[in-house]
Amino acid sequence: MNFLKTRVWICLAFMLSFGLQGCTLIQTTYNQAPELMSWWLDGFVDMSRLQKDALSDDLAQLQLWHRNTQLPLYLETVRILDSKVTMDLTPEDICTPLEQSIEIKAHDLLKAFEPIFIHLVMNMQTEQLKTLQRKYDKNNKDWRHDWLEGSAQDRLAFRVKKDREIVEWLYGRLSAEQQELLKELVQDSPFEASKTYAERLRKQADSIETVKALVLDRPTYSDAQQPVRLLLLRSTFESPDASFREYYYKNLKSQCPRAVKFHNSTTQKQRQHALKTLQSLEQDVLELSKKK
Repeated sequence: MNFLKTRVWICLAFMLSFGLQGCTLIQTTYNQAPELMSWWLDGFVDMSRLQKDALSDDLAQLQLWHRNTQLPLYLETVRILDSKVTMDLTPEDICTPLEQSIEIKAHDLLKAFEPIFIHLVMNMQTEQLKTLQRKYDKNNKDWRHDWLEGSAQDRLAFRVKKDREIVEWLYGRLSAEQQELLKELVQDSPFEASKTYAERLRKQADSIETVKALVLDRPTYSDAQQPVRLLLLRSTFESPDASFREYYYKNLKSQCPRAVKFHNSTTQKQRQHALKTLQSLEQDVLELSKKK
């Protein structure tokens, strides 16, 4: 929910989510994405060898689809950012033209994950649901520590630190005035950790309940498609909690104008730093898209 993570940047998130910088690291991470994702999922459900083998095949196919169809689209978006990052911006310049296309990309990616999720669930055992709940509980404890516990000042400092890491990756070192502006922009955000945490718990309970029903019923692939598709949508774009949906989209819509406001505070030197960063990223995506 950090303010710089607007829809403008969602198309880059698959690379930036690891916090990696530099061509080699980004390319290596992307090329090893099936193995990394399998390892990550194994930490939630302690997969059997059969599950790991099936997941490995599915993830390899997903990466092939992503490399062939999505990376060229990401490349177009990075090039648009390249062309604009050295000038002052308005939300209309950078946000409005990209919002719809980025939302389509996000939905396409969610749809591509659907068969992987179905295959994994169809091979799960009830004991693995207990493992999943324990992982949720552990992660929730860490999340509460970072976002909900401590003083208001501590929580604000944590949020500013998270945003500053992203901003300095893009623009380089910030001045004292820019650090203060960043703090103000974080404070102005409609983000509420308590609402986000409540939705987090709802999604986890929903996933446990839905997956448990599928594990017990052992449906065919076609019968599992609808409940899995609806679960994925409820966990991303279509929360059944109307108040959370209103809050989520209000928060989302507020991010881009604040990102633009910060961008317009940057110096020409910082914008050149951003241009070089994006050009490096563009080269990474280009090289990755060439590999078959």
